[in-house]
Amino acid sequence: MPSIRFTASVVIAAAGSLALTACGTQTASSASSAAPVGSQVSAAPALQPTEKQFLDTLNEFARQCSPDAPSDNGAAPDPGTLPGGIPSGAAPRTEKPAGTPDANGDIPIPVDESGEMPDKPMRSGPPQEVELDAIEKCAAAKHAERLTTEAAGEPHTTYSALQQTIVAAGYRTDRIHEMPDLGGDPRARVDLRFMGSGLVVEVIGTGTGVIAEPFGAPVDESVSVTEVRRKPNLDAPSS
Repeated sequence: MPSIRFTASVVIAAAGSLALTACGTQTASSASSAAPVGSQVSAAPALQPTEKQFLDTLNEFARQCSPDAPSDNGAAPDPGTLPGGIPSGAAPRTEKPAGTPDANGDIPIPVDESGEMPDKPMRSGPPQEVELDAIEKCAAAKHAERLTTEAAGEPHTTYSALQQTIVAAGYRTDRIHEMPDLGGDPRARVDLRFMGSGLVVEVIGTGTGVIAEPFGAPVDESVSVTEVRRKPNLDAPSS
């Protein structure tokens, strides 16, 4: 009888050992199936910049590209150098500006006596690309450099990877618009229109980074940048 009890205890211990071994094998197997050897772990989503951070970037690039930007000393510009300004020492204007109350305290409303209605431009067909001015071209180069630097050396063969890199470079998702692939490569347009600027950057993913192509769009933000028809690139090599 003592030998039977000994045998039973050995069997129970062996069974427990097998159960632990099986559990460890199942855990290792699950881990192997979840993360195969050589697989890449996707990075965490890029942090979305705030609206203020995004606008600060636009303002900073525009300020760096503007020859009339205020100097660092904070001194106010000479009024005589501003459009419509009064040079120093000149007599002030005597005519009353529009909106000045009269002797009775009433503000006269200017009346258009021409009797003609202004012509409203009619838009036919898709909106066309417009020319960027010198300041916009300068800012465009800075945005393009920012995007290509952020993406350098990494494959961008899917739209999700392209969008994540654009966000990581400091651009908001509500400004990023997906476009149809270009020759199988993902493509997006970043709407940078602000305060009268028509700047847009088209970003195309590649196997080693991105290509950033700035262009101009109508400043009317009711026009979607996805609808703007680009001009043919005459500098592109012919096939």
